[in-house]
Amino acid sequence: MAYLHPHTVSHSWHESVMRLAAYDGINEGRILGTGGPLMVTCASGALVESRNLATRRWLDDTPHEWLWFIDTDMGFAPDTVDRLVDAADPAERPVIGALCFGAREMVADGMGGRRIRPVPTLYTPARDMQGQVGFTTRWHYPDNTLVQVAGTGAACLLIHRTAAEKIRAQYGDTWWDPVKYPDGRWVSEDLSFSWRLSLLQIPLFVHTGVKTTHHKAIWLGAEDYTPPPDAPQHAPMPEQEAPHA
Repeated sequence: MAYLHPHTVSHSWHESVMRLAAYDGINEGRILGTGGPLMVTCASGALVESRNLATRRWLDDTPHEWLWFIDTDMGFAPDTVDRLVDAADPAERPVIGALCFGAREMVADGMGGRRIRPVPTLYTPARDMQGQVGFTTRWHYPDNTLVQVAGTGAACLLIHRTAAEKIRAQYGDTWWDPVKYPDGRWVSEDLSFSWRLSLLQIPLFVHTGVKTTHHKAIWLGAEDYTPPPDAPQHAPMPEQEAPHA
């Protein structure tokens, strides 16, 4: 287990880790049996270096077969690691992510904020209008299925040692260093890792049955509101007209 911490973590992550430790202790012991997680301080702007450091420490300082990255703003079920490991295979499915969502700012809301949409972190290859190859979001996916993808995030990601070693042999200790699209735009560190996997023909999957939550700060407005189905149809107190200006 490895995580990067900027000295602040989500409450959901704390609770999820506690429940995972309790579950792991009476089941396979995959986490508790490693001697503790790789805890890497991640200062502002040091995400790439911190992910590379965690990966290098795993390969060089431990004998463990698998590395599980879990970001500190995630929530997850106690059996997450066991389910990912059970679905993985060192040769056929050496890298598997859980079903995660990001928050994408879509348009201005007219009040200084932005409209936010949850986005699944499943990506397929695509070409833009100029013919440049890159990643595009896969909006639709089957439930509780292993889906092969071209890219995914690293928020909840299981990696086999052989996959990391193949990248090291070809590119050095640059697992997470950003690459560029042909038009010069930088690619995020997790999709850059996915890009190197694809260049080395290492298959990448997302298990859509292993679900997570992602703690984000967002704007909320009337467009986001739907009354719950069991809410009373009438207000308990008489409504009043708003005072005139």
